[in-house]
Amino acid sequence: MVAGAAALLGSTVASTAVASAATARSAGKTITYLYFTNGPDLNATKTLIARFEKQTGDTINLNVVPYASEAQILQADLSAGDPPALVETTTPATFGTNLVDLGTALGKSWVSTLAPSLLGQAVFHNKIVALPNQLTVAGPFVNVAMFKKAGVAVPSLSKGWTWSQMVADAEKVAKANGTPFALAMDHSGARTANVFCQFGAFLFGSNGKEAMSGPAALKAMTYLSGLFEKNVISKAAWIAAGSAYASGATEFLAKQAPVLLSGSWQVASFLQSAPFAWQAVPNPRAKFGGAMSGGNYLEVFKKSNDPAVAEQFVKFLSEPQNQSYMSVLSDTIPSSRSLSTPGSVPFKGSAKVAMETFTQGATLMPAGCNLSEANPGFGVTSSDLMGQLTSVMAGQTSATAAVNNVLKVARVNNGV
Repeated sequence: MVAGAAALLGSTVASTAVASAATARSAGKTITYLYFTNGPDLNATKTLIARFEKQTGDTINLNVVPYASEAQILQADLSAGDPPALVETTTPATFGTNLVDLGTALGKSWVSTLAPSLLGQAVFHNKIVALPNQLTVAGPFVNVAMFKKAGVAVPSLSKGWTWSQMVADAEKVAKANGTPFALAMDHSGARTANVFCQFGAFLFGSNGKEAMSGPAALKAMTYLSGLFEKNVISKAAWIAAGSAYASGATEFLAKQAPVLLSGSWQVASFLQSAPFAWQAVPNPRAKFGGAMSGGNYLEVFKKSNDPAVAEQFVKFLSEPQNQSYMSVLSDTIPSSRSLSTPGSVPFKGSAKVAMETFTQGATLMPAGCNLSEANPGFGVTSSDLMGQLTSVMAGQTSATAAVNNVLKVARVNNGV
């Protein structure tokens, strides 16, 4: 996925002496772990922390914060010169220069345990600065009962559907069930960028370092903004969210839309709390039919009170038995090389089928989408993309001007 990651696996990242130095410490240290949760992963994290604490004698204070607030909290801590030792994030490259080079700290043998194809955003300037801890894949869900009532077939892995087919089917199901919207979608820069990827517009081009295709981006901007204009997706809810993250699952679970554009991170929660039968279905195809993969990454800050303890916790979490435990409870994809073959992770029941669907989505999207996501400028640029889309649907900006504005932001924030 990332050339730097593959190169790291084949090179001498660190000597055994360097790795040993990371463990040469006294027990009984206390560190802070800044953390957000998607729900079921929280209990798994607490259990793993308890196991680590029992094994080492160290203490990890878990500071659970809202996802939408985490970046602001972290920036304030950094400005005060007091960053947490550990942070779970979706965009580790944002603070890349402040992070411990885990490949050097933990050594070549540790690096070799990770699946290189899943390192993506974990690599910053050819250094592994984060552990892919809970990987996810974007993709849609459908309300099965609503589809059955409308007499519309739920798309299968073997057949799939195009964007136009998905919208047409969703509108037919919405009409049959009297829902106000056909689609619900996470109000998120990453989710917006995923749609653009499906139209062939990768924010930083096919190699993650250049510029996206203007014509492809214009096609995506015009098509997607048109869905909001027609209220296929709630225009009012999207605009009201402003620059903040908002989950489309709220509308989906309230039966206000029969199709949700979100991702695999919803699986565990839906299994516990969805008030109806649902199914994960293939991503819609425009130019491409796959999806952006990413998820949660665990990073260590150099200037925290005890990065050595944090490094050892990262190593602990990367052990196959601990990754498998987390993956089963949170329905996420592990980054351990030994768990990369089908059947290695014992997903259960409905989660197994759903996770197979999402995993297929990750394999169908060209590398350019994930390479763009790995670019340090992705967070800022995807947020601007979301804002430009809002401006277009609000009638404040033309689609052409919006795409040109995104291209300018991408050039300024290209961090490679």
